[in-house]
Amino acid sequence: MVSRLQRSFQRSGWSTRRWVATLLFCVLIVAALAACGTDSTTAQGAQSPTPTPTKTSMKTLPASKCGSIQTNPRGLPVDTARAKQSATCFWQAYQKCRPAMLEFDQTSVDTLAIHTFNVRTGDQHCSVTDAVQHAVLPAKPSGSKTYTCTAISSKPDGLHFSACGDAGDITVPM
Repeated sequence: MVSRLQRSFQRSGWSTRRWVATLLFCVLIVAALAACGTDSTTAQGAQSPTPTPTKTSMKTLPASKCGSIQTNPRGLPVDTARAKQSATCFWQAYQKCRPAMLEFDQTSVDTLAIHTFNVRTGDQHCSVTDAVQHAVLPAKPSGSKTYTCTAISSKPDGLHFSACGDAGDITVPM
């Protein structure tokens, strides 16, 4: 049986070592992808407790740029796939208390609000800030005001930011 298998490998041009190495590589890729998964207990509709920084997140890490989400005047994302990807990136960074940035452009018929959310890490806690700019079109956006949000939750319709200063509660659709 073994010699038949070896002859089959030789005819195909694959050596046993090459076959085992390829198989091992595939197993490592699957394990790495599984490690990148989300925690299903908090990913849908649950508000997670405020994450605390780990030793690695307390080091100066570059902020992940999770992208931007733009809405049309009806409040729906212009690009749904991109919105979901950007919101998921930010939510995962928040859960791990890793620096991240997400831009949300909220457009109506004649106004624009640009929210720039940031996950910030401190000595003992994680916080989320919202730098907001407003504009009445066609004027340019005003200077930004920055608020600290009290909580974030991920729900099927998007990310929900709670009590972000004068901006109040903000829902980022996805």
